[in-house]
Amino acid sequence: MTVPFVVVSDFDGTITAQDLVVALTCHVNPDNRTLVDRINRRDLDLRSGLTALFESLPSENRQDYEAFIQETLTFRPGFHRFQEVLEEARIPFYIVSNGLDFMLDAALGPQETQAAHRIVNHARFDGPSIAIDWRYPCEPPCPGGCGLCKHAVVAELRARYQAPIVFVGDGVTDFNGAKNADWVFARSHLQSHLDDAHIEYTPYESFDDVLNALFVAEREGFHD
Repeated sequence: MTVPFVVVSDFDGTITAQDLVVALTCHVNPDNRTLVDRINRRDLDLRSGLTALFESLPSENRQDYEAFIQETLTFRPGFHRFQEVLEEARIPFYIVSNGLDFMLDAALGPQETQAAHRIVNHARFDGPSIAIDWRYPCEPPCPGGCGLCKHAVVAELRARYQAPIVFVGDGVTDFNGAKNADWVFARSHLQSHLDDAHIEYTPYESFDDVLNALFVAEREGFHD
């Protein structure tokens, strides 16, 4: 099937109005804020930082974590309409997250009930604290340390669909994916890092902003 483009979106802080990884890990252990700040400054690589954050969460409290996510969750305006329009237009939509699968399940429902594909790390609850099975290891030219390498995901999806990749993100976890995408929508920390790297992007605040820009571009002939 020929598609005009493929959409890849971050989850925490992008689809959601708040970063649920930060909210959850700092709720359980407020000292984790120091780790979060180091990750955002890129003083600590993502894999090491996320490992440390989730190691502070006892496995036995999984149901409490899921309840916290559901109580805290707010979707970014326009997300549900965005998802529906992509589904109707048969445009592939991938949610790609350095968070954990149990968190997305708590927020969105099980994968099998959703049209959007998910690429996410797997949480293990078989030890005293949450451990992570990492998906998508880094590949050159990514500098490494991603945990889940969005750079590699973008490259794989572009090759699979032979179509431009639209990337929507907000944080430092999205930087390597954004660098490899054809069109980037950015806000918050990602916007700052792209400015520093002199990489072009389109700012957004809602998924309505993204949707409007995408379909204007499609009518005019999608550019990469």
